[in-house]
Order: sequence, then structure tokens, then C-alpha cells
Amino acid sequence: MLNARIPWQRSYKYLGVTLDRNLLFREHIARVRKTALFYTARLGAMLGRKSKLSRRNKRTIYKMCIRTVMTYASPVFAHAAPTALDRLQVIQNKFCRSATDAHWCVRNSILHRDLELPHLIKVHEGRIEAIFRHRGITSQCASSSGG
Repeated sequence: MLNARIPWQRSYKYLGVTLDRNLLFREHIARVRKTALFYTARLGAMLGRKSKLSRRNKRTIYKMCIRTVMTYASPVFAHAAPTALDRLQVIQNKFCRSATDAHWCVRNSILHRDLELPHLIKVHEGRIEAIFRHRGITSQCASSSGG
């Protein structure tokens, strides 16, 4: 206050979203990934290969506990790097593999289809496109307005 200097910060957490200097959201995605892995480890006994729960119940627990953490503030995914988003998809792929006790040669797309879980990023890209369409912004304008 009163001519006090405000210290510079590289990132700032606001409403659960970590804003970094260039708005690439790498720190946010890293924190979300860490939190999702924490919950996955805690629920591992219920969601794992040897669990007696049905696949439907495992899917419900995953969607309620882990996926909600990963998809909070998902509109920031539109500005994030694809490699950072792939790290979130890996968590969902691992869940699908352990929940179904699938062999290594089974494709992730088949596991997602069997569990009726769409790819995490594709779902939110579609929602972001719908928001842009609703606001009258085309995807070409939205992607080219960055420069």
C-alpha cells in the first residue's frame, strides 16, 4: 500500500487455476496431474486389477473423483500445449487399462470404447468449440487472434 513495491511472481493461483507468465498453463496441468495421481493412488485398491467392483462401478468412481479433478477449468486446455494435455490423457489410459485388467496389446481406443469413456481432451475441445460458436467466434478467428 502507499507506494509499496509489489513483488514479481512467475505464477499465480486464482480460483484453482495456476496462471503463468505466458498463459501456457504448464504449472496448472502439472498440479492437476499430481492431484489426479494422488487420488488414483488412494483409490487404487478399489480401481485396480484385482478389485471385486464391477467395471461400471469403477468407471463411476473414476468419473466422480478423478476426472472431475482433471477437468476443472478445462477451457484453459484450449491454450495449453498438446504435450501437456497428453500427460493428462495418460492418466485416463492407465485407469482404463487397470480397471479392465487388459493385456498390453489391447489398444487404448478399444478400452475407452468398452468403458464408454471418450478421450479426455477431445471432449473438452468439442465443448470449447461449442462455446466459441455460441459467442459467434469461429475457430479460425480464435486461433489466429493470438498474434
